[in-house]
Amino acid sequence: MSTMPEENTRTRPRHAIGFVARRTGIPPDLLRAWERRYGVVEPGRGPRGRRLYSDADVERLTLLRRAVDAGRRIGDVAGMDNAELAALVEEDRRVMVERPGRPAGASPPPGTSAQAGAYLDAALAAVAALDHVGLVEVMDEAAVALGRRALRRELIAPLLERVGEDWYGGRLRVAHEHLLSAVLRGVLEPMHRDASLPETAPRVVVTTPAGELHELGALMAAAAAVERGWRVVYLGPNLPAEEIAGAARQAAARAAALSLVANPGNAQTANELRRLRRLVGKDLAIYVGGAAASSYDSVLDELGIVRVNGAEDFPAPPADL
Repeated sequence: MSTMPEENTRTRPRHAIGFVARRTGIPPDLLRAWERRYGVVEPGRGPRGRRLYSDADVERLTLLRRAVDAGRRIGDVAGMDNAELAALVEEDRRVMVERPGRPAGASPPPGTSAQAGAYLDAALAAVAALDHVGLVEVMDEAAVALGRRALRRELIAPLLERVGEDWYGGRLRVAHEHLLSAVLRGVLEPMHRDASLPETAPRVVVTTPAGELHELGALMAAAAAVERGWRVVYLGPNLPAEEIAGAARQAAARAAALSLVANPGNAQTANELRRLRRLVGKDLAIYVGGAAASSYDSVLDELGIVRVNGAEDFPAPPADL
């Protein structure tokens, strides 16, 4: 009786995503995100199109999970082969034994003062612990100590980046992001209502398109727009093109700003952008930013939409306004 070679057995797709999630500790939605963004594995497909993973896939995903658990960023390790990953995991294990509690891949963000860095560490700890009260206290103290500009640039921006990385790395869950959103909404929304701006200042509506549920980028864009001289009409996340166009018309806005973070290259989002442009015509400037914005470059060029590379590059109102 013949048997299947061991190598063929290891690479044969046979495990459903639920089994792989339990075996590796990587939630299914996070696993799909890793596949989509980083190509960590290429699962096979069953007769009904469902993902199927091999033993080799499970082994690789387990190594990746151990690496990010040690503090590594998934984007830094996704391109390594299994031998490199195994060596890195062993190195991190030794570091954790020698210096317990210190993530192997952690490093302070550049351009951050020591004072802001201390607040950043405290805020990250509060998010990880789901400590709403503690996070509010950190942000309140930082707002007084740092001032509005440094608060946004040196604390909130790197905080959003770290939490996003930790979500993609599997160290934080959606609940942690929701907690941060709730607290930062209270911090950033007052920045949208700058009393020093005249009532006649040009208006920009800020939101995310339908299907985009992550609003932190939009909140940051709104705060940056105020600094650049816009009066902000903040609409929250997940609005269809018709609602964005209607709000822009009612507010007599001269621009719309949209944040795109999840689902890079998503067909629904591309269609929402096309629909918005048709509804508002060419007179309304449209700005798009966020981690997924570059994946829509061809659509943006087609529609005459400006991609903004970070909150610090948010455009000032045109000189003719």
